[in-house]
Amino acid sequence: MTLAEQERPEAAPAAAELAYQRSMDRVLVHRRAVMEVFVTDAVRLGDETFAVALQAPRAHSYYNDHTQRPALLDPLFLLEAARQAVTVVAHQWLDVSYDTSFLISDWTTEFTDLAALRARGDAPDELVIEVSARDLRRRGSRLLAATLECVFVVAGRRAGTSAIVAGYLSRDGYTAHREKSRGSIPPSSSDLPRTRLGATVQPALVGRERAENVVLTDVERPGGALALTATLDVPVWHPAMYDHPLDHVPAMALMEAARQAAVLAAGDPAERHHARAFGATFRRFVELDSPVTVTVTPSGEARCTVDFLQDGESVCTAEIAVAPVPAGPDTDGGDGRAT
Repeated sequence: MTLAEQERPEAAPAAAELAYQRSMDRVLVHRRAVMEVFVTDAVRLGDETFAVALQAPRAHSYYNDHTQRPALLDPLFLLEAARQAVTVVAHQWLDVSYDTSFLISDWTTEFTDLAALRARGDAPDELVIEVSARDLRRRGSRLLAATLECVFVVAGRRAGTSAIVAGYLSRDGYTAHREKSRGSIPPSSSDLPRTRLGATVQPALVGRERAENVVLTDVERPGGALALTATLDVPVWHPAMYDHPLDHVPAMALMEAARQAAVLAAGDPAERHHARAFGATFRRFVELDSPVTVTVTPSGEARCTVDFLQDGESVCTAEIAVAPVPAGPDTDGGDGRAT
């Protein structure tokens, strides 16, 4: 039985204890800017089960920058919400120190109730992410790897699931790993020029309003098996994708690129397309000092494979499913399940 097929358990009694009054400490979610912290509270429910409260931003230059109408919670915000939730759990309860680097190898997410994700607009959207820790591998007391399974609950409705397979390296271990795998010291995003490369895709074609949030350039449609090819161009000065200096392209930026590529391949109108499922394998770090080609191959049933190629190798592959945006208010009493 998959995570998506499991029935949601009875509401946890501790859910009433969750608060939304203020953000948790930014160090718990590896953010520098307080405005990039969306976790407001967290409680332990059992030995390896937890509940995390989050509040969505209402006027964020990245997460609220969409042309979809009616507006849905940004799937990239929900991925970031899951990342923050499992990071809090790791630090608070799995004995992971604050100077540990989190390395994601696999990440699968599916939103099964798009209507539940409709943004309220008149008030901040709040949600709970129920986290279960599985397959914990330790060396002594130090956590080496784990699988964190998440359930998104919005207004009491189960809206989707996510599973993150992560490894954990100490600061020194991370530095040694990066230098060994590259054969040199990687550059930092803060040292790179603040320039864009190539011809940026028109924002409306990927469901965006702001050009600074577009991460694809030089799109071509070669025909044959490929729907399109493009070049990855994530602005290193972007306040959300590069909240703090990094020596690689972060997983969240790759998922935004995969979403944009899938929406672009789905065709007009982009505002009617919503990325409802993500499945990604991260094979190695995506370096900042070498070009990355993005290819999209249709795989049937409104799905496509997005591959990231760097130096002749596939460094990340994502499977993205796109669904129509629910057209109106959820008034029919159904579950709003996307098909």
